[in-house]
Amino acid sequence: MKLAIMQPYFFPYMGYFQLMSHVDCWVVFDHCQFVNKGWVNRNRVLHPDPSKDWQFVTVPLRKRGRFDFIDDIQIEADTDWRRSLLGKLTHYRRAPYYDQARSVVESAISYQGGQLSSLLVHSLKVLADYLGLSTRFLLYSELNLGIDSVSHPGQWALRISEALGSKEYINPWGGRALFRPEEFAETGIDLSFIQPRLSPYDQQRPVFVPDLSIIDVMMWCDSRKITSMLIEDYSVLRLSGDTDE
Repeated sequence: MKLAIMQPYFFPYMGYFQLMSHVDCWVVFDHCQFVNKGWVNRNRVLHPDPSKDWQFVTVPLRKRGRFDFIDDIQIEADTDWRRSLLGKLTHYRRAPYYDQARSVVESAISYQGGQLSSLLVHSLKVLADYLGLSTRFLLYSELNLGIDSVSHPGQWALRISEALGSKEYINPWGGRALFRPEEFAETGIDLSFIQPRLSPYDQQRPVFVPDLSIIDVMMWCDSRKITSMLIEDYSVLRLSGDTDE
């Protein structure tokens, strides 16, 4: 079983879903500290002003403690954030797939409860379905694996992989410094890293704006292009040094 473990992000970029497409099982790592100004409750879409690159779309949050975990965070219920988010997408009307992309976004934010992590899991499942991904989802806070502590951050993936019987763990390339490959080798679990190499697509702008939310991809790209990006625009680097494209 190929396993990935990631915090739940709000409408993440294409690389997140490339990783999802490459694994059999996806652990939503929701029982960890919420990082302010990260990607858990916000992401970036094109700015309506062509002289500016991007703007944020955000889920507003209730007052929280500095060290609260993601699965403890509550959504601020006194603002109409869904309407605000959809309003920030209206400048995409000229995009060829605006109607269907907006429909997916509406479905993804339709969760009406107050827990942020539940909204994020719901939205990720909606997006995965739209992208044609059948990856199995597991919620870490519900697994009861009995992993109370680790000696360093990269060890979470090792312990969870052991508990779930995974033979290969795959992580985004940017986090490789967190891991100690010898620990995985000692347990017989392969450790791999996925490195996106996302190709520009037509945003009807003079200069391509990279690394935006999956919302931007859905607005401008048809299903064939998206499928190509999911399965072709990355490489996987294994401990052996081989590359699987």
